[in-house]
Amino acid sequence: MLFAAGLLFPARAIAQQPGIRLSLTEASVGDDDSITLRLHIRLTDIRVPSSRSLIFEPRITNGEHTLALPPVVVSGRRRARYDARAQAVDPSAEIPGSRYYYRLVAPKKNSRHEIDYITRLPYTSWMRNAGLSLRQISRDCCRGRVLSDEVLTDDLALVPPCVKEVAGPTPQAAAIYNRYNKEIRFLIPDDEPVKLRTETQIAYLDYRQGSVRVDPQFGKNPGELAYTDSLFRRLKEAGVSQFRQVIVTGYASPEGAYQHNETLARQRAEEFRAYISRRYLPKGCPVICNSVAEDWEELRRMVAVSGKPYAEAVCFIIDNYGIFEGRENYLMQLEGGRVYRELLRSFFPYLRRVELRLTCEVPPVGDAEAARLLYSDPARLSLAEMYRVARYYPPATEQHREVYVIAAETYPESIVAQINAAAACLLLGDAETARHYLDRDDVKADPRAAINRSVMLELIIREEGSL
Repeated sequence: MLFAAGLLFPARAIAQQPGIRLSLTEASVGDDDSITLRLHIRLTDIRVPSSRSLIFEPRITNGEHTLALPPVVVSGRRRARYDARAQAVDPSAEIPGSRYYYRLVAPKKNSRHEIDYITRLPYTSWMRNAGLSLRQISRDCCRGRVLSDEVLTDDLALVPPCVKEVAGPTPQAAAIYNRYNKEIRFLIPDDEPVKLRTETQIAYLDYRQGSVRVDPQFGKNPGELAYTDSLFRRLKEAGVSQFRQVIVTGYASPEGAYQHNETLARQRAEEFRAYISRRYLPKGCPVICNSVAEDWEELRRMVAVSGKPYAEAVCFIIDNYGIFEGRENYLMQLEGGRVYRELLRSFFPYLRRVELRLTCEVPPVGDAEAARLLYSDPARLSLAEMYRVARYYPPATEQHREVYVIAAETYPESIVAQINAAAACLLLGDAETARHYLDRDDVKADPRAAINRSVMLELIIREEGSL
């Protein structure tokens, strides 16, 4: 099920196409370093089966950089009900398409729907010549399948804001700075002599009958192994040459004898280890091999959020009967075997997988490279490297604040990053944004935040008194 998509610019007409039609009405960068993107979306006669949904996801792309925007979702009636139930059972569950911009449930035949789509997002340097594409995803209970990625325009012509040329503080910011700069506190982060980062990648591989060897050309393996290749290529480009830990875990589904599944999971892990060792790892790099013979935990998680009518019964059996206490046999008896057959068809294929977990050393970078990575790949930087970039901008300027805000967003678990982001906001007199960082429970409990909280409260009182 694939729908035609077209992009219509206001000054140029394009022949009518069925399916989804987009008109780009605005793509601009504001003075606050944010992008405004406005689209007019028309959905014509789009229908989906009751148990499925179709996700239309606009994406800003430039080379290896991609930012997925909130999607428009067309959902079948049962799929919408199942998703709502799954979200109620587990609000933290990541359900594809759940963070939608607009959702249409069970549209009628020949219906047409007009959507005014507007979104704002922070500008980063890679977006300057970025294009706009549309990804179509078909989703059932367990997994989304990409139907197409269509480039709608190669260049949105986003004019970047002035970053290097700093205008200097506004009169209001200068007054705040002169009054409070000796009180507002910035914290020095702990040294990170070795930057360790962990990457995880899962491959759903196909195997020839009776074989556990990884065949890059068999079945869907070319697409799955492309993700593995992309991961190692990206790490190589980042200068990674040493791996602290490499773990490969093989998983099997529960059908069949336990001993056979145990052997299968172990052998598949060992074969995948041999595959990545030959192609990507330094000679002699140790790899830990683990295996899970029957991944009941993942099966339970998938069934619990699937919205299936038998979900409660399946979870009850998994929770109350052990692997060697007839668990699989009880599942086979549900509804005369119908439930087990659906588990075999719809769930078990996603249990057969290999998981790769890499912990690697990321090399330190100089200030110029850090300034580039701050907007393209901030996770490669330590807090100290980010803060060195901030030194190039005068305090009480938007550019100075932006560095600390990016640091806080990249390291949300760091109390130091939250306190420093608040401090940069306070230098501009922006107490409300500072409150966003300082009102977190863990930050409020840290005595190092007390002085900045005091300045924040004083600014809020002054602002309220001036109203």
